[in-house]
Amino acid sequence: MCTISFVPKSHGFYLAMNRDEKLTRFTALPPAIVDLADRRAIFPREPEGGTWIAANDAGVCLALVNWHRIEQQPVCSIASRGQVVKALAAKSSDEEIAAGLAALPLDRLPPFRLIAIIPSEQKVTEWHWDLQRLTRRNHEWRPQHWFSSGFDERKAERVRAGVCASFVAGGVDPGKRETSPRRKQAGVNAAGYSLNALRRLHRSHSPERGPFSICMHRPDAATVSYTEVAVSKRRATMRYKSGPCCSNKAMATKTISLPR
Repeated sequence: MCTISFVPKSHGFYLAMNRDEKLTRFTALPPAIVDLADRRAIFPREPEGGTWIAANDAGVCLALVNWHRIEQQPVCSIASRGQVVKALAAKSSDEEIAAGLAALPLDRLPPFRLIAIIPSEQKVTEWHWDLQRLTRRNHEWRPQHWFSSGFDERKAERVRAGVCASFVAGGVDPGKRETSPRRKQAGVNAAGYSLNALRRLHRSHSPERGPFSICMHRPDAATVSYTEVAVSKRRATMRYKSGPCCSNKAMATKTISLPR
């Protein structure tokens, strides 16, 4: 269960991700800078080492969500999807990511969707693994949102997509019904280009606090972390908040330089 938002910039991009999990799951470790092959990468980690999001010093960002719409599971021993992003964290091109995915033990991995942002190529690629085939979908270099939910994925997509569309198009804080024309126009710009706007969106409880709100709350599960990635010409910065987005917890920050 997750929500991912992508906003391109003139030089780079912003990406924000809510991670929703069972409350019984172990708490993840905050982001660390790791040397991988000939690259440096930043990513948070599960206690066993896997991750769901990473950014590297090529400016590439990877984010993985479960694909609950595909209900089947592997027939052989199941491996953790947390190894996918970690195995690809040093890749710097679409071709390298494709080759890295092909080398994974896909027949042991449950269904997933992988989002790859490659600013040097202005590519947004969505990879799908459905237990039968690995397929790809290319997206335009424009604002995008992705959603997953183990509760009711189709309804979560509809509800959250509506909230995102209203927020980006109208610049209205989620949950507010109206605003002045001047604030509305200012909001359009903020929603397109501001990290603060993305943070407001990702802590939204619209249309109501519960299983379908972007900042998700259920008795047995909730948004357990918020991660944002900001990539510019010179650096990649990852900020991470443990716990729900609506909490007042401070964000941990890690930054790596990009080659000039």
